[in-house]
Amino acid sequence: MDNANTDIESLRKAVLNDPRNAELRYLLAAEYAQTGDYDSAVLEFSAAIALNPLLHVARFQLGLLHLTLGQPHHTTAVLAPLESLDDTAFLKHFKRGLESLIRDDFAASLDSLEKGIELNTTLPPLNKDMRLLIERINGALAEQKQSAAGAEPVRTDFSLYGMTKH
Repeated sequence: MDNANTDIESLRKAVLNDPRNAELRYLLAAEYAQTGDYDSAVLEFSAAIALNPLLHVARFQLGLLHLTLGQPHHTTAVLAPLESLDDTAFLKHFKRGLESLIRDDFAASLDSLEKGIELNTTLPPLNKDMRLLIERINGALAEQKQSAAGAEPVRTDFSLYGMTKH
């Protein structure tokens, strides 16, 4: 059994012993997402948020997962409560970055993601994910410029799951 499966089994047992623990469910969801079991990840992220609506990182990760799955309406609905956070909250800016990305407003997305990274001093792995997203947006912008010049159409695959480990 590899490490990911061992981690998942350990977390599943912990959740069975403490099913109302939002943080455990969040950790289990993150492991599921990393292994590509997106359906289970969505269920566990959703359970974590239902148990603790103030678990904003779980909310953001769920929104990001919905975006990865091509469900922009779910993304905006899940992320909406983050708008009420203080303007110094990095998740508020990351949320705005994802929403701008959904609207294909790449410039606003880049601005919001950069602001979020600047404000985020507590979760460096999330900054790494957002930097990867920024790289993909910049790549899409370069492709867009080529497309305008008559080259290939723009690709917008912004999935981060499976690329990083939290």
